[in-house]
Amino acid sequence: MLEDITIKIGGEAGSGVAIIGLAIARCLKDAGMHVFSENDYPSLIRGGHNTVSVRGSTQKIHSLCGKVNMLICLNKQTAVLHKDELEKGASVIFESNHQGESVNFAQDEKRKDVNYVPVPLLEFAQKEGNPIFTNSVAVGAALALLEADFEIAKKEMEKAFSRKGAEIVQKNISAAKAGYEFISKNFSKARLSIPIRKKLPSTILLNGNDAICLGALRAGCKFVAEYPMSPSSSVLHFMAAHEREFELVVKHTEDEICAVNMLCGAAFAGARCITATSGGGFSLMAEAIGMAGMAEQPIVIVEVQRAGPSTGLPTYTDQSDLQFALHISHGEFPRLMFCPGDVEECFYGMVDVLNWAEKLQMPAIVLSDKYLGEHLCTTPRFDMKKAKVQRGGRAGDKEMANAKNFKRYSLTKSGISEQCFPGQQNGMHVTSSYEHDETGFSCEEGKMRTAMMQKRAKKLEAMDREIIKPKIYGKKDAEFLIAAWGSTKGPVLEAQKLLEKEGISTKFMHIAWVSPFDSKTVLEELKKSKMHLICEGNSQGQMRALIMEKTGFYIKNALLRYDGRPFEADEIAREIRRLHK
Repeated sequence: MLEDITIKIGGEAGSGVAIIGLAIARCLKDAGMHVFSENDYPSLIRGGHNTVSVRGSTQKIHSLCGKVNMLICLNKQTAVLHKDELEKGASVIFESNHQGESVNFAQDEKRKDVNYVPVPLLEFAQKEGNPIFTNSVAVGAALALLEADFEIAKKEMEKAFSRKGAEIVQKNISAAKAGYEFISKNFSKARLSIPIRKKLPSTILLNGNDAICLGALRAGCKFVAEYPMSPSSSVLHFMAAHEREFELVVKHTEDEICAVNMLCGAAFAGARCITATSGGGFSLMAEAIGMAGMAEQPIVIVEVQRAGPSTGLPTYTDQSDLQFALHISHGEFPRLMFCPGDVEECFYGMVDVLNWAEKLQMPAIVLSDKYLGEHLCTTPRFDMKKAKVQRGGRAGDKEMANAKNFKRYSLTKSGISEQCFPGQQNGMHVTSSYEHDETGFSCEEGKMRTAMMQKRAKKLEAMDREIIKPKIYGKKDAEFLIAAWGSTKGPVLEAQKLLEKEGISTKFMHIAWVSPFDSKTVLEELKKSKMHLICEGNSQGQMRALIMEKTGFYIKNALLRYDGRPFEADEIAREIRRLHK
C-alpha cells in the first residue's frame, strides 16, 4: 500500500491534461490525502507537450518529491519522454483498443520493470457521444488502479460538471465508470493501492493566485484594475467572477500603465485596491509606482514572476525580479515588499500587506512566481480570526469637521500623516506627482525637499518588527543552515525531510519580508550556524547579494536554478549531502 504516490499526466496542449490532473487531485483529497499538484506547459494553445504531476500523501507535503508511480499517457510521446522518471513497479496507462496495444513501442522505449496498461480511452469516450469524455475515462481508470471507491469519481464528476446539466454529468460518470470497470476486470497485477481514509477535515485545495485574491477580499479590497499577463491572469479572472458577490469594481484596463494610474486614483478616493502582472507588465508600471511613492498612496501590486528578460519563457517560473522590484522606478522612496512562500502565506500575507500599505501610506509589492501562483495544494481552511483587517492613517469625519488648515503631508515624528478623502469636510489639499510641501502644493525649496524625503523614508520604521522576521524551520541548533525566499520554501522543507531520515540535521531560514528587511535577525541566525547554503531561482544570487548588502555576511555556497523550472527536493538534498561530507 502506497502512503505517498505521484501520478503524472501527459499529452499535447488542448488534449485535457489539466482537466485530468485537477480531477485526480480532487479525488485524492476526497480520499483523505494531502495533495500537491504542479503543471508544466509551453506557450502554446495546441500541440507541444504538457504535463500535470499530482502527489498524494498521508502526511502533510510541500512540493513534489520522488519518482512517478503512475503515468497517464494521452499520446506516445508521454510514455517515451518520462519513462526514466518511473518508480520500479509503476503503472503506465496508454491508449489502446480491445484487441490489444495500439501504440507500437520500440524496444528501447519501454521498461521491463513497470506495468503497461492499455486502455481503450477513445473508444469508451465515443460510446458517450464525444471524444472529449476521454478525460473522464482516464480518471476512472486511474482510480481503479488506486483501488479507490468509484463513488469518489462519481462525486467529482457531479461537482465538476453540474453547471452543464444532468445529461453531461451522467455521460461523464458513465465514461469514468467504463474506465474503472475495464481496469478492475483486466489488470489486477498493476494495482497501486492507496489507504482510503476519511476526508481531511477543514482543508481546501487551491493555488497561490486564488489565495492572494481571497486574502485581498478578506482585507477589504474594493477595486481591481489589471491588464492580463500570464501567469498572473487568473487574479483578474477570479476577481471578475466574484465582482458582484463582494461588491467590487473590476476593470480590465488597456495596459499596465493605466492599471497602476487607476489604482492611484482609487487609493486617493479611499478604496483598498490591487493589480496583478508579470515581469513585462511590471516594467511598464515603473513610473506610476513612483507617483504612488511621491503621493504616498497605498496601492498593492502583485507580480507573479516568469522567466525573462523580455518575453522570455511566458509559462515558466523564475525568481529573477527581486532586485528589480526592490528598486523599481527612479528616485528614492520606500515600498513594502513581501515574497510569500506557500498558499497560506499568500492569504495571510496579503491581509498584512493591505493593512500595512494603508497604515504607512506607501506602495506595496507582493512578489510571487508562476510556480507558487499555479500549483495546487491542500491547506487548512483559513482562520478569519488570524486574518484581522486593520485600518490606519485615515482621518475620520468627526476629526475633519473640526480641522483647520489641513496638511495632508504634515511633517510628523513617525513620518505618517493622516489621509482624508474627497467629500470630507475641510479636507482640501493637492495630491500630485510633484515634490511638495505639507499641503501638497508643489515646492522646489531645498529644505522642504530634504524634509519630505526623510518623512517618506522613516515610515518603514513603524512596521511591526515581529511580522517581518524570517521564519525558522527544523532544528534551531543545527550547524547547517539553508536560506531561501519565496516559493523555494516548499522544496526546501521536503529536502529537510529526506535529510532527517539520513541523520543530517538542518535549519531552514525562510525570508518572506524583503522591505523592510530584518537585518538583525538574519545576521543572528547566520552566525549561529557553521555551514550555509542559499537556494534561489535566478542566476546571480540576488538574495545572497541583498543579505550581503544588509548584513555584511557573505553566504559562500549557493544553489541557483534558472532553467524556468522550480527546485526539486532531491537536488537540494543532494547538494547538502555533498557539502556535509
